[in-house]
Amino acid sequence: MEYEIFKALIDLVSIMNRPDRDKKMIANAGVNMEAATFRVFVGIGHLQPTSVGDLADMMGKNYSSVSRQIDKLETAGLVHTNPSSSDSRIRVSELTTYGEEVRTTINLARERNMREALADWTPEAKSDLLDNLRRLFEALKRFE
Repeated sequence: MEYEIFKALIDLVSIMNRPDRDKKMIANAGVNMEAATFRVFVGIGHLQPTSVGDLADMMGKNYSSVSRQIDKLETAGLVHTNPSSSDSRIRVSELTTYGEEVRTTINLARERNMREALADWTPEAKSDLLDNLRRLFEALKRFE
């Protein structure tokens, strides 16, 4: 059973990580952004404030690649970075006001997609899924 759960998780992560899905999400939200930059943007929005190193670890990317994407987001006015208060060698990034507006637009598009995907699910089934995903997350965190 555990192997089947693992396979289902790999299937889910695989579909969620497809660049064509990111491109569709960007288009549905009406946002002009590259797929690679989009992933970093979403990561910053999720972890903010966050360092380049933490983002790179979360995404399984190298530091320099993530740093370049952050630079693009900063140039676009979506992100601002500052030196960390605990270590000035570390860059800490978070969304600007404009970045938060774009994030809201993307989240609304994501919610529409999820609502369509779960249209035939009962409220109880959705609640059970959410509870079980949170429970699985907490269980897996113990093995970090």
